[in-house]
Amino acid sequence: MKAVFFDAGGTLVHIDFPRVARIASETLGRTIDARALHAAESQGALAVDEAMKAGMAPTDASRWQLQFKVMLKEVGVDEAAFKLVGPRIVAEHKRDNLWSGVTPGTSEALAELIEAGWFVACISNADGTVERLLERVGLRRHLAFVIDSGAVGIEKPDPRIFRLALERAGVSAAESYYVGDIFMVDVVGARSAGMVPVLLDPHRRHAGVDCRTSPDVPTFVRELVSAPAAA
Repeated sequence: MKAVFFDAGGTLVHIDFPRVARIASETLGRTIDARALHAAESQGALAVDEAMKAGMAPTDASRWQLQFKVMLKEVGVDEAAFKLVGPRIVAEHKRDNLWSGVTPGTSEALAELIEAGWFVACISNADGTVERLLERVGLRRHLAFVIDSGAVGIEKPDPRIFRLALERAGVSAAESYYVGDIFMVDVVGARSAGMVPVLLDPHRRHAGVDCRTSPDVPTFVRELVSAPAAA
């Protein structure tokens, strides 16, 4: 194995849950707890998986909306309330990207990967601005390049976006990991391109899934760097 490609949202960068909770609380006139919202994130991801298995949620935008709708429902925001909150969340995201949190140790983990000789890059479903976001949060310097679906016109799980990255990196699919957080988008997409998928599962919601899992990026990197022969 020579390369590790990472997803961005939900993997390298995470939703600013306090900001989302503040918007929902202000809109509805009642307190929405940020910690409870964070705990509900995996339910949103599972809902996306189930929708995609049923042939629904065909675009990244539709998956984004579904994930937030389910997350908010888990903390007591019903359908009627979501119609009020949803547009304000979208507006806030357009003003200042909501995926702006970074798990402690992520920057150091990427640097450690590079030091250990791995090729490191990013493949993301986004709106053409994810590279600037990664620059802002201090992660871009660790990435050889960033492929953004909004810039190339191909969204995961389409295998073509993964192949673009492999061609640019000059590595084969079989010697490349892809790390992401949504099974039907990241695992299915990477596997269809011949890559070895890794699913982030911080809340252990994917028991028995047929791929490697890890709670977060720093943990996965520690596993690779500390046991290269088994990687």
